[in-house]
Amino acid sequence: MQRDAPWSTNPPDVVVHVVGHITAAVGSFLGPTSHTLARCGMRQVVVLIDEARHRHQLLNLHESAELVLAPASRNPFMRWSGLLLACSQAMGRGSPFHASPLHASHFHAGHLHAVHLHGLLPSLLGAMAARGAGVTAPIFFSPHGSRLLMLTRPLARPLLWLAAPLLRPWRVAAIVNMAQEVGTLAQWKSVQLVESPVAADFFNVARNEARHPLVVTGGRVPSARAAELIAQLAVLLGDDALRLSFNWIGEVDPVSERRLSAAGVAVFDVELSAQIAQRLAAGWIYADAGGTRGFPVLLSEAMAVGLPCVAVDSTQNRQLIRHGETGFLCATEREMLECIARLIDDEALRVRIGQAARDEASSRFGESGFSSRLLAAYAAGSPRHASSQGVTT
Repeated sequence: MQRDAPWSTNPPDVVVHVVGHITAAVGSFLGPTSHTLARCGMRQVVVLIDEARHRHQLLNLHESAELVLAPASRNPFMRWSGLLLACSQAMGRGSPFHASPLHASHFHAGHLHAVHLHGLLPSLLGAMAARGAGVTAPIFFSPHGSRLLMLTRPLARPLLWLAAPLLRPWRVAAIVNMAQEVGTLAQWKSVQLVESPVAADFFNVARNEARHPLVVTGGRVPSARAAELIAQLAVLLGDDALRLSFNWIGEVDPVSERRLSAAGVAVFDVELSAQIAQRLAAGWIYADAGGTRGFPVLLSEAMAVGLPCVAVDSTQNRQLIRHGETGFLCATEREMLECIARLIDDEALRVRIGQAARDEASSRFGESGFSSRLLAAYAAGSPRHASSQGVTT
């Protein structure tokens, strides 16, 4: 098997990922990460809370990844204390890595050589477990759009300072997938920007515009605000002569589903990449109504399909779209209406913006480029790296 170059001369035997809830934002990053590390010959353990509504995300992990599951509970204390226990069991005691008897079959005689913490609260618990186990391996932190880090820097930094005794930023390297998180973590040992990749299904699907104008939208995480905006747009653009229709791709809550249905928006709750890509490929335009904290996964996938995108002007969307070149950023509902109408009327503009979006996605979100950037980020946070301080994009 062809292996990628490891980030040090002695590649780690075992990498432990601590996740918490494996949402779409986390899964879009962790899945490709697990495949990259597996190609390096590394074994991986993923510690997470076992929630039924997120289990489909496990399909994105490399088949060799071992799972250590904490039971889901409605009680927050029970849920997070269960994750802490699972982390402690996975990391064992001491370093080199000695697994507890419960999980000895996962690791055999392997050595723990790296811990990757995903999300702020899971990271605090994972760091607590690593400290209790005496782990001396490199530790990496990925916030994935944490609510706390999305606060303004004057508010976020004191919160991170309070967490410093556990995360110890002078030792922990950060790997972020959103540019705005770089500044918040600038004082850490190493901060590397590695944007989430897009699966090959989206680059390979053939564009097949519907016979009549079709706006596709949706989200990987339910958002009542986004669904409400799309319902309003569908009503305002409703015209029997135009025969414009809207499709929502992804999960919605029951109230939002009724609102969308009343506005004539069809809902397709599909989960597999190939299914999502096929739904996107039929669209004329992709409308992004915001509502996500983390990396805008569906927006990047729509760009990879080659759809011209009309998006709410948010911090996350500005990271992906250059207004007027690879899509349109809109500050108001009226601006979104105008951009959608303009794209419907102008086929040449749709083609030009859609191709520019696909080219941008190809250069930034391809899986091979992700792998090389990820391994470079791991190298930058390794003690063996000569110049571990700095930011790389």
